[in-house]
Amino acid sequence: MEIVEREFSRKLSLSDSSDVLTILPCYIHMKCDRSGSSLCLDWREICDGRIDCLNGGVDEAFCFEMEKNECTDDEYRCHNGLCIPKDFWEDGLGEAECLDRSDERPDVSYLRNCYQDPRFHCEEHTCRSNWHEFSCGDGQCVQKFDQCHSGRHILLIESMTKQGELSTQCWIAMSCLTGLVTQIEDVSCQDWLINDSITIEFLGTCKEIFQFPTVPVHFGHIRFLYEKPYLKFNQTSLISPEYLCYDERLCDCFIPTLIYENFTCIRNNEMIFQSIISGYPWIDVILELNAHFSSCLNQYPSIEYYEYENSTYSCENSSKSISKSRLIDENKDCCFGDDETYKFSCLLNDSYRISCPNENQCLSSLNTIEDCPNYEDTNEKQIAFHSFCDGFEEYFFEDFYGRTFTDESQCSSWPCNNLYSRCDGYWACSNGEDEYDCQDHPRCPFGTHPCISMTNSSFICLSSQRINDNIHDCLGGSDEPSYCRQLYPLKSDYERFHCQQSDLCLSALNLCDKVRLCPFGDDEIFCDKQRSVCESENLIDQVLCESSELKRPRTIYFSIQTSNDYPQMKSFVENQIILSIKQKQSFSKSQLSSPSFCNRGLTVRIWLGENLYQYSCLCPPSYYGDLCQYQNQRI
Repeated sequence: MEIVEREFSRKLSLSDSSDVLTILPCYIHMKCDRSGSSLCLDWREICDGRIDCLNGGVDEAFCFEMEKNECTDDEYRCHNGLCIPKDFWEDGLGEAECLDRSDERPDVSYLRNCYQDPRFHCEEHTCRSNWHEFSCGDGQCVQKFDQCHSGRHILLIESMTKQGELSTQCWIAMSCLTGLVTQIEDVSCQDWLINDSITIEFLGTCKEIFQFPTVPVHFGHIRFLYEKPYLKFNQTSLISPEYLCYDERLCDCFIPTLIYENFTCIRNNEMIFQSIISGYPWIDVILELNAHFSSCLNQYPSIEYYEYENSTYSCENSSKSISKSRLIDENKDCCFGDDETYKFSCLLNDSYRISCPNENQCLSSLNTIEDCPNYEDTNEKQIAFHSFCDGFEEYFFEDFYGRTFTDESQCSSWPCNNLYSRCDGYWACSNGEDEYDCQDHPRCPFGTHPCISMTNSSFICLSSQRINDNIHDCLGGSDEPSYCRQLYPLKSDYERFHCQQSDLCLSALNLCDKVRLCPFGDDEIFCDKQRSVCESENLIDQVLCESSELKRPRTIYFSIQTSNDYPQMKSFVENQIILSIKQKQSFSKSQLSSPSFCNRGLTVRIWLGENLYQYSCLCPPSYYGDLCQYQNQRI
């Protein structure tokens, strides 16, 4: 497992590496038509409530069987209808047991690092359905069009910019003006559309009414229609399409104003788009479709088909029925939103619902008490035990007298070197004693810590007496971690590299990128080449990477490995065969191909004889193929 974790830790986000996006894992056990797009089906997109396959929505076929499923009294019903044992329910504080993560709190941070994490919580879970997120194919979930570390968002954008039957000039103009791309065929959009007259000329080649993108923009059936954009060109009016078209079989919420080539459409002026979500106006229009079309995600059987099902709710003035677990979950599943105004939610047979104080309303277990309409923070938030005195200031609360405390207050008598913090790579103790004498950090003797000298960038072992004494002895201030922790307590990139003689703290991602950010250039001065310090095998880089806290675990449970009292297992070797090594050839891991070469597998070097070698892939059980590019069947 140590080898696997080490190799995965070398993986870089596509945006931070020099790799070119090649093959991403696909689920090929279902024939899925995505209109010729290179964006193949991810297994997490099956039964996620949204149609992804244009050939009849096969990815959502028969999924209503899960929707109407009920669990027994000793089980917890996940939001997607699957059941887990009641004992696995941890009020959202533990690891997710539900496939759709609906038993887990929504603010977990490990998801953004799934590209470096081969564990179960990334590999075997889908995105939360109530957030309408985009699956990155490795466990990471992002808002549509946001960056995936895997680069899968690039394939989404490519699918949105397919030319289809549009003229070349019309296609270039629309792709650039919508902000989907910044260049086409290695020519920047600014050079293509050098002035307004050129832009209008390009738009003039479009048909009177045309669809862009040439594929559905959302939920597998919602499309945009434009009408004579060249007559009303300016940078804002072009963004919104004239018509929003949809599949009438999935959506009986609207009165259509146009039927165009089998599309049922309504005028865009009947919708009000005002939100600023991504910062790109055209993309914001797509993202805001969630609010207007969330009740049109999928086709469910008619009311009559399940009229005797006690587990379903019949939407008002509609043929749609949904699971009662979807009532009061802050997602409009019915056309007229009656599922979110249901008055008898506290009478539902669901002991896991959130009972709102002073309200006759019980929210779905997807929510927390903070989501109640008139909730006032009474500082009764439950804090996980391991979060206290772990060196990370995350929670703030007041006592009865109005005094402010944090989860790191009054920790002087708290044993910081404990079962939760021992040898996890992160200092919970101010002097780092919880990381003394750990097998993963054997470089320095007991009572000292690895340090890169500020004078000559050499490796030294610094005494713990010189830790957190407000004197910087190590490059990046790794001996004074409390400074950047207090300045940037919960930043997504964990700014932990402290520039000398400055208040600036940088992320490890900003080191060795040939961009000098520290006033004295100490973020670049030690670099031997342009690469991430967390990718390098250089000892200096490794020390700086470990102090960066980029991979700080969110939740740590009791572990045999972290217990000093647990007796070591004795090793027994039977029928040992000793082989002599005739020739030994050493090579650094940096000589291997890209860590992402095998996707979610491991790259190995195979000796073919003499001086011939080839790279091959070792795939985990959930993948197969010569590059681990195929996702296996799941139960």
